[in-house]
Amino acid sequence: MAQTSRLEIGPESPTKVFVMGGKGSLAKLLGVPQLFAIGYGDVGSSIYYALGVTTLFALGATPIAILVAGLFFACTVATYAELASTYPEAGGSQIFARRAFGDMVSFFAGWCLLLDYILTIAISAYTVSPYLDHFLGIAMGKEMEIMISVGLIAGLTLLNIMGIKESGGLSLVLAVIDIVALSVIILVGGYYLFDFKTLWQGVSSIGHEPTWGSLLHGISLAMVAYTGIEATAQLSGESKDPGRQIPKAMTLVLLCVLVMYMAVTTVALSAMTPHELSTKWLEDPMAGIASKIPGIGGVLSRGISLLGVIVLTVAANAGIIGASRLAYSMGGHFQLPQIFVRIHPSFKTPYLALLIFSGIAAFVIMTARRLDILADLYNFGAMLAFFLAHLSLIGLRVRDPQTPRPYRAPFEIVFKKHRIPLTAIAGLLATASVWLIVVFKHPHGRWLGFSWLIAGGALYLAYRSRSRLPVTKTLDIEKVDVAGFSEVKIRKILLPSFPGDDLETVQFACHLAKNYDADLAAIHVIEAKAQAPLDTFYPDEFMQADNAMERIHAVSREFGLPTIESKILQSRSIADTIVEYAHEGKFDLIVLGTKISRPAPVIEAVGVFGGGLGRSVEHIMRNAQCRVCVLKV
Repeated sequence: MAQTSRLEIGPESPTKVFVMGGKGSLAKLLGVPQLFAIGYGDVGSSIYYALGVTTLFALGATPIAILVAGLFFACTVATYAELASTYPEAGGSQIFARRAFGDMVSFFAGWCLLLDYILTIAISAYTVSPYLDHFLGIAMGKEMEIMISVGLIAGLTLLNIMGIKESGGLSLVLAVIDIVALSVIILVGGYYLFDFKTLWQGVSSIGHEPTWGSLLHGISLAMVAYTGIEATAQLSGESKDPGRQIPKAMTLVLLCVLVMYMAVTTVALSAMTPHELSTKWLEDPMAGIASKIPGIGGVLSRGISLLGVIVLTVAANAGIIGASRLAYSMGGHFQLPQIFVRIHPSFKTPYLALLIFSGIAAFVIMTARRLDILADLYNFGAMLAFFLAHLSLIGLRVRDPQTPRPYRAPFEIVFKKHRIPLTAIAGLLATASVWLIVVFKHPHGRWLGFSWLIAGGALYLAYRSRSRLPVTKTLDIEKVDVAGFSEVKIRKILLPSFPGDDLETVQFACHLAKNYDADLAAIHVIEAKAQAPLDTFYPDEFMQADNAMERIHAVSREFGLPTIESKILQSRSIADTIVEYAHEGKFDLIVLGTKISRPAPVIEAVGVFGGGLGRSVEHIMRNAQCRVCVLKV
């Protein structure tokens, strides 16, 4: 039997992945007011568009639809309050599902959340235009409104790439202003407009107008009004005391929006018919309600419209931030390709994730062009993500009962020695029911939603397979503290060229320039003979140098690099000129191609296109004041 010269000992586990540690963590600066404001800003903004589209199907029974959806939302809040306070980490249901069921289920939870963030961007930006129309007192037309929405997304994306950060203080101010404005509508509108008889007629006609099927459809759309609680869960890692503050902030959001939504709905249906609310004011219902208040309706309506523009813009921005933050988290768990976590070298923001998801949101607006289609698609992702959150809570109560829980979801039952909260069971059944309604009753939500899941599944499988990572198993990500590590920064690369046919060094230098986002420059040095004047013209050598520069430019274009700087120089010493030019130009790296002459162990540098530098490569390596990369070709 043949003997081997090596022995494999101790293979690493295929599920263990090592990453750099010691990079710090998110600052824990948020308290209950900031957490409430950010959560309310995401959930509370939904009333500016959800009321009209809910009334489109629930008609006079819209208060019932809003109330039932609110009770389901209360179950979801209880689940998120327990999980986010127990596992305070950015990622929401994606993190909960990972702890409960592993990476594959976690990916689909995160992928559904990404769909929700994209639709948050799309719906918020889409409904800015109708409120802007009302504030300005003009009718822009659908095409102009869509252009404004897409332009708004583009502007917010650019600001986020440049590093404009979400401010808890700003969110708190806007939340207070919004609550005050809605309170004025509720109190003044309730005093002048409230009509119990009209409301009762709408509720008592359930089964006829609306039919039970239409009411269920309306309830499913009313869920859109409550699907922003992820915003608070995402920030649990930045809370000063997540065990106490996260449940308190979520409870405040629940109580506030439930009271506000019910009160606004009763005033709206007292002031106008369901038909008027769901047609004339479908896309800007709050402006319509304000306009019906006697005396101050005109002024208040414009003020509410301006506030709607601001609140919805902030909500769209929150969606952009949330999508990029979630994609960064999923990339950190190797559930998305690393392109989604690529950081801009100057602004230090995940610019590719921002561009990709904002671009999808803009595309959705341009293709859907209807609020109800956007709402259906939003519900598809939100209900599936909430379903997985409830399922994760039940699973973790069984699989991880020992972990301390600062907050426990209420109304527990004991099942095989495990304490399972009834709110999670009720939320699980409710979200599953609404999701099934979307699947069977809403064709746009069904086909677009499943297309999104299939595309995500294909991306996940392809990425994990190509990265040689297990598809179904959960990765054990271990952080390693690498002492003395600092990022190598390369901004300028010098590529000396010489006559010959070596293209590998050019390609290598172009790869480096592209990966480091560095400027690439090329020089060709003609060596003047010692006995001749320095300015002697050598036509053959000049022609070779010019050809070399042309080929370098052509290859660099293939890599998508900008026009590179190139120069032809003449001197007494090629090596000295390269060293001096690199120093004067403050280059970070010199790239040289080499070949090893045989049988003598002499390294001969051939530059880019062959030719002889002889032992001059050692002179460059010893005297250059920057890094020198020598490539064997």
